[in-house]
Amino acid sequence: MKHQAEIATPARVYRGATAEARREQRRTKLIEAALDCFASRGVVHTTMRDICSQARLTDRYFYESFRNTKDAYEAVYAWQKGLLVAHVADAMNAAPTTLMGQAEAGLTAFYAFLREDARRAHVLLIDGFTGAASPNAEGAQEALAQYIPLIKATAQRLYPRMKRGFDIDMMGRGLLGMAVQVGIAWSRGGYAQPLEEVVSYNLCAWDGLNRWVEEMVGMAKAA
Repeated sequence: MKHQAEIATPARVYRGATAEARREQRRTKLIEAALDCFASRGVVHTTMRDICSQARLTDRYFYESFRNTKDAYEAVYAWQKGLLVAHVADAMNAAPTTLMGQAEAGLTAFYAFLREDARRAHVLLIDGFTGAASPNAEGAQEALAQYIPLIKATAQRLYPRMKRGFDIDMMGRGLLGMAVQVGIAWSRGGYAQPLEEVVSYNLCAWDGLNRWVEEMVGMAKAA
C-alpha cells in the first residue's frame, strides 16, 4: 500500500518575510543598537532597556535573541571581531612575505579598521580588555590568542632555521599586547596622531624582533 506523500506546510509570510526572517531582522537591529549603546555608555552601564530604546523594539524581542546584556555584548564583539580578522587577513595576504612587510600590513589594517568607526575601539579594546568589570575579558584574551598561530606560522616560514626552543607564543603575545594598548591610547586621544605614526610605534618593536631573529638564524647557520 502506498503512503500518501506528506505536503510541507509553507512558512507563514508577513509583509513578504517569514517569521524566521523577521526574527533575524530584529536581532540585527538589536545588535546594531547595542553597538551604539556600548560605545556611548560603556558595557557595564548599558541596560537591556537602553538597547531596546535605541532599536525601537520591546523587551519581548530582546529576550527573543538574548538572555541579558552580556549575551548582546558577545554578539556585538563576535560581529566586529569577525570583520577585523577578515580585514587584517586580506591586508597580510596582499603584503610582501617578509616579517616587516607582514607586520606593517597587519598593523595598518588593524588601526585603520578602528579609526574607520570610533565605536569599534570601545567594544573590541576598551571594554574588551580593561578592568575586572569587563564582561568579556577572558574572551578578549582568547581572541588575542587566535593571532598567535598566524604569527608563529609566519615566523617559521620566513625563518625555518630559527633557534629551537625560542618561545614565539610569548613573543607574539607581547607584540599583540603592545598593539592593543597603543590602540586604546590612540582611540582615547581621539585618533589625533596620523595612522602612519601610530603604526611606526609598533614597528620599532617588530624591527627589534626582526634583527634578533636574523641574528639567531645567522648563528644557526654558522654552527
